[in-house]
Amino acid sequence: MWLKMFTTALMIFSVAMLFAYVWIVGPKPPSSAPRSAQIAYLRRGATYIGVEALALIGSVVGAYVIARRARKEYFEQSQRNMEALIEATLRDHARTKGGDAELD
Repeated sequence: MWLKMFTTALMIFSVAMLFAYVWIVGPKPPSSAPRSAQIAYLRRGATYIGVEALALIGSVVGAYVIARRARKEYFEQSQRNMEALIEATLRDHARTKGGDAELD
């Protein structure tokens, strides 16, 4: 359950970050701005892209793990259902053969 909540939170965070680019990174400084201002802008941009990439990768990995778990659970349930069907069929055949033997 915590994995689903964490993955959902990462996805919401990623979408919010996409829309918040302008406010987080800010406007690009003019080319006549001091080098330190340009470097600060590049650092903010690189940090933003790194955090956004990590959030997106985390949400994809979380979704993958959730899908694998669900697939495993469905497979195990399918196996249990198949075993129950086979056992019920064998019991039915044994009961039918026993009933036919009494009629003969």
